[in-house]
Amino acid sequence: MKSESWTHTKWVALALAAALPLAAIAGEKKPEAIYDEMQVFSDVLALVQNNYVEDVNTADLIDNALNGALNSLDPHSSYVAPVQFTEQRKAVRREYGGLGIEIQSEGGLVKVNHAIEEGPAYGAGIRGGDLITAVDGVDIRGKTLEDAVSGMRGLKGEPVTVTVLSPGKTSRDVVVVRDTVRGRAIRHRVEQGVGYIQIETFNNDKLTDDTKRALADLNEQLGKLDKLIIDLRGNRGGLLTESVSISGLFLDGGEVLSARGRDASDNERYNAEAGELYPDTKIVILMSAGSASAAEIVAGALQDRGRGIVLGRRSFGKGSVQSVIPLGAEDGALRLTTQRYYTPSGQSIQGRGIMPDLLVSTLEDKGEIRKRFREDSLRNFLSNPDDSDYEEKYEDILFPDENFPEGEDFQLRKAVEVLKTSQYERILKAQDDRF
Repeated sequence: MKSESWTHTKWVALALAAALPLAAIAGEKKPEAIYDEMQVFSDVLALVQNNYVEDVNTADLIDNALNGALNSLDPHSSYVAPVQFTEQRKAVRREYGGLGIEIQSEGGLVKVNHAIEEGPAYGAGIRGGDLITAVDGVDIRGKTLEDAVSGMRGLKGEPVTVTVLSPGKTSRDVVVVRDTVRGRAIRHRVEQGVGYIQIETFNNDKLTDDTKRALADLNEQLGKLDKLIIDLRGNRGGLLTESVSISGLFLDGGEVLSARGRDASDNERYNAEAGELYPDTKIVILMSAGSASAAEIVAGALQDRGRGIVLGRRSFGKGSVQSVIPLGAEDGALRLTTQRYYTPSGQSIQGRGIMPDLLVSTLEDKGEIRKRFREDSLRNFLSNPDDSDYEEKYEDILFPDENFPEGEDFQLRKAVEVLKTSQYERILKAQDDRF
């Protein structure tokens, strides 16, 4: 039977063997020299085990050595230890249940903002506007929202009794059987005569279907959905498949993005399906420094294809793809960066992000650009082959003036203004000239 130390050391050697050939090429080292360096690692490990002033956890040392090597490549490559990898796989298979409600604290009570129609709470008769006063007989009035919610969580199939107070009705106990539920993938409304959708994450395999329903509802409310704001601010990304299909709702076929690896055989192209839903709709995409990955794919595709304009701040710049490579049941897994994302015009998102067509700040003017945390703020971030200047220019940023109402959304107001004026066509024309 393999010892834990031997197993970990083996995978250190494999990981270093994957990384060292590049160093060998740069330093013109022969393969024998590389293996000598691996032997040095083993020797150092043995010396630490036997001579360090305190007892050491060998497994932790090796895990840290692996992650140190991988993190020197880029911040998203890492080693997942066997126990952690096993737990992650269990978590994926385990089904947790919920009630399918969105809640908030109001006057010391838990108020139901929204009950998902296909959720168990809705099926049991709970609706938005209801108040929950107890869970399994435990009074939750006056408790923090987290404490109040904790009793509602549990495994799929388990029942929970909630005491519900509906407007104009007496208090009643409702038994709800927990089930696998998902939150709303999208929120939508009419904003000053303009359609508005907000996508908080792409980690939802029903996002495209929900978006279609939201757009149809906006089209019905407005009579015609001729102007649309897609809010991707703070969206950290999610499923690549959803980013491609969401882009495809507004594109008549053609490329959404490409993913390119070390060799040409690793390259992939992702195309939209033919038949966009609202070809005449003017679109503004709202972005922020926190918009990343899948959100950047959507914004980049619509911008490059001349289908909409981007308004806000330069996005995060997470334009790399990580592959999870299992190393065996007892050996953990390797999370390794294997590709970069490119927009349809061939621009790499990595470390640069998406630059808005119109730079607009939510915060007041302080005379300089505030430092934003982005991909290129990370230690050892993966460089972009295009090293030309891609920084925001202070003089190009629109700031709310001192009289702008506190608490209102300046970027959203500018998006509505752009859609309702000829400014949209002017920016779109400038966009065409740029690309």
